[in-house]
Amino acid sequence: MRRSNSMRTWKRLKLLSLPLILSATSACVHDLTEAEIKGDYCRIAGPITYDTKADTPETVKQIERHNSQFACVCEGDCQTKTE
Repeated sequence: MRRSNSMRTWKRLKLLSLPLILSATSACVHDLTEAEIKGDYCRIAGPITYDTKADTPETVKQIERHNSQFACVCEGDCQTKTE
C-alpha cells in the first residue's frame, strides 16, 4: 500500500508541474515585429567588400546579391530587375 501512495503522489506532482513548466516557458516568447527584425539585421549585417581579382566570380556574385539586399532593406535602395 505504501508504494501505491508514493506512485499517486508522483503522478500528482507530474500533473502539477506541467502548468508551471508551460507558464515559465511561455514567458520566454517574444513576438518580434518586422521593424525589430529589420533593425537587428541592419545593425548586424553590412555591405561586404571583395576583390574581383582574388575572389571567384561565384563569390563576387553572392557578395553583390547580399549587398543589394542590404541596400534595399536597410537603405531603401531597392533596384528592380529588368531583363
